[in-house]
Amino acid sequence: MLGAKPMALLAFMALERRPHTRESLAGLLWGDSPEAEARGSLRQALKQLREALGAGLRTERTRIELAVPVACDVLEFREAAEREPVRAAGFDVPKFLEGFSVRRAPLFDEWVAATQAVLLREYHQVLGRLGREAVNQWRWRDAVELADRWLATDPLSDEAAHLAVEARYLSGNRAAALARYGEYRALLAREAGYEPSRALQALVRRVEADRNGAEPRPLTDEWYVHAPSFEASLVGREAPWKQLTAAWKRTARGRTGIVLLEGESGVGKSRLADEFLRWSVAEGATVLRGQSHEGSLGIPYEPVVEVLRGALDAPGIAGTAAEWLVEVGRLVPELRERFPGLPGGAAPDPADGWRLFEGVAQLLGAVAAERPLVVLIDDLQWGDEDSCNLLRFLIRRLERSPVLWLGLLTLGEVERDAPAARLCRVLRAKAHAEVVAIGPLSEEEVWQMVREMGHVSAPSGGRRFAGRLFRITAGNPFYIIELLKTMFAQGLLAMEEQTGEWTVSSEAVGAGCELPVSQTVQDAISERVERLPDELRDVLITLAVSGVGCRPDVLSHVHGISRLHAASDGDALVHRRLAIEEAGTYRCAHPVIAHMVRDGLTASRRQEVHRSLALALGLVLRPEEASAAASELARHADRGSEPGLAYRYALLAAEGAVSRYAYTEALSWLDLAASSTRETAESELVDRRTADVLEQAGWREAPGGRAPPVTREIVTEDLDLRVRG
Repeated sequence: MLGAKPMALLAFMALERRPHTRESLAGLLWGDSPEAEARGSLRQALKQLREALGAGLRTERTRIELAVPVACDVLEFREAAEREPVRAAGFDVPKFLEGFSVRRAPLFDEWVAATQAVLLREYHQVLGRLGREAVNQWRWRDAVELADRWLATDPLSDEAAHLAVEARYLSGNRAAALARYGEYRALLAREAGYEPSRALQALVRRVEADRNGAEPRPLTDEWYVHAPSFEASLVGREAPWKQLTAAWKRTARGRTGIVLLEGESGVGKSRLADEFLRWSVAEGATVLRGQSHEGSLGIPYEPVVEVLRGALDAPGIAGTAAEWLVEVGRLVPELRERFPGLPGGAAPDPADGWRLFEGVAQLLGAVAAERPLVVLIDDLQWGDEDSCNLLRFLIRRLERSPVLWLGLLTLGEVERDAPAARLCRVLRAKAHAEVVAIGPLSEEEVWQMVREMGHVSAPSGGRRFAGRLFRITAGNPFYIIELLKTMFAQGLLAMEEQTGEWTVSSEAVGAGCELPVSQTVQDAISERVERLPDELRDVLITLAVSGVGCRPDVLSHVHGISRLHAASDGDALVHRRLAIEEAGTYRCAHPVIAHMVRDGLTASRRQEVHRSLALALGLVLRPEEASAAASELARHADRGSEPGLAYRYALLAAEGAVSRYAYTEALSWLDLAASSTRETAESELVDRRTADVLEQAGWREAPGGRAPPVTREIVTEDLDLRVRG
């Protein structure tokens, strides 16, 4: 039978698995005794342990350690916490060394207290993880029990209180949820002197507002399995379609054409353009597309570069003269892989800037000579000055070629003096240009869309529902779809697996009360995001802050997970329709999602994500990729307060801009480099490079955005779809 201090010595060495000096062990348990007496007591304790453990205790002249692991509940708990959280929750962690004490050993008492605090933190993490899983799986009683166990050992935890209140409310016990909150609030005021978090108070306000007892099902990880595709035909777009096809037919006969497709954000311009481009390819066109991007430090010529990259394998490109391919190769280095025999080009000369423009025109003209060409430029409103100048030149230069220029313009997102606004005014003035306005859907058209997507069988079924959707969203297709997704996620709507018909929950209809959906479309997205597991939400935040998206290797470094794990998380977000994956890169499925997620972050959190992205990009980029991604890395480093990285890659981005004659961009990057300098030599280098390009540079500002319309509540009388049992 071991005494108290030998037992304490064994517990300490079992949990602190490393060699310990005799002096440290003597001080741990006999620190109040004289040194000679403490050493003697340690020898006696070691003798008892050696008799109990035999070769399991390794003693040397100065160092002591356990040679083999000792089975104990603490080690089993920690192992289970990683792989079997349900089993880990069964350990009575709060009773760690309960009732065990040793006399005159203050250092040991401090170690016990610190170890207990760490174990409780790990225990709370297990309970919280299991509690969130229980909520996501509709196991309300389990969630209540887990939250109460958490609060029993951490009574001031706001997160535990939030889980306890939410689980009771979702289980249908509104009074118990409010009572639990009252208890927590009183305890918090008495013990700590402050109020619960704003998130918890907001939850309680929503619970208090629900006086009718109608309990909407929460968003879960399972809802999307049974959700419809939300795909419908081009309802209400017959007139724009006729205009587009007529423009193509004129181009097919050898005449150039210009079409500006205008409408507000989310109205369906891209969907209509995608349908038209697929139709054009079937009709024999070569289709090339590019996109402008928001931001004052965007890459100049970016939409045209994307167009040219799409043309690398296009029929007719080989008809371009070699001298012009050399010029285009400076803008699109991949062209040399397509034509490896091209001679090297000279360094860019400002006086010969027109040669780049002419080279691009010669290449597109050769492609159009083979087959009629459709060139689409998406988000034209974000076009920088260099890109707009090049597009204006190309349209004028190729006026006698069979090219249909299709520009997508989001109304209200471009300043009147922006380069894109001036370009659009010039294009509208041309005789062969036409503007195709895309407006929101009418109430009748929303009904058609609902009936088609919902496979509604009743002759007038869904009409009132469509009318309410129309009034909430003003007929904006994107907002309609996002609102429908939330209703499916809440369980208010469901889909028959065999027929695909949408149905309404009998509980929702029978309640006879208003069903809270969302106050705004952002709220609809926010509810989906907030119900994500923490890991997926963190990945979505990274994608939103990134803007252009992230490859799995970048996500791997940012979040400390394997690349396979990162790709799995990205795929999970794609499955939930919060992200999309293109060419190995994940990004937010829509700018509204990205803006909503970013706006919900504190300035400190946003800065740290930018910093993590900058460091990750610096690690994963290969040398040949660094130049192309320099602007992105410099932007993240600057916003993440990493001046060294920002300076280095801003200079690299400026060099790339100069090589493309993009002097405006070069000056912008040099300005960033100047703000990041830390030494006199660095400042002098930036000054010299700025002087070299200043005469060719200009400035521009990024346009602002518009807020989406506000939604209202959907009442049960509006849900005139078939009721499920």
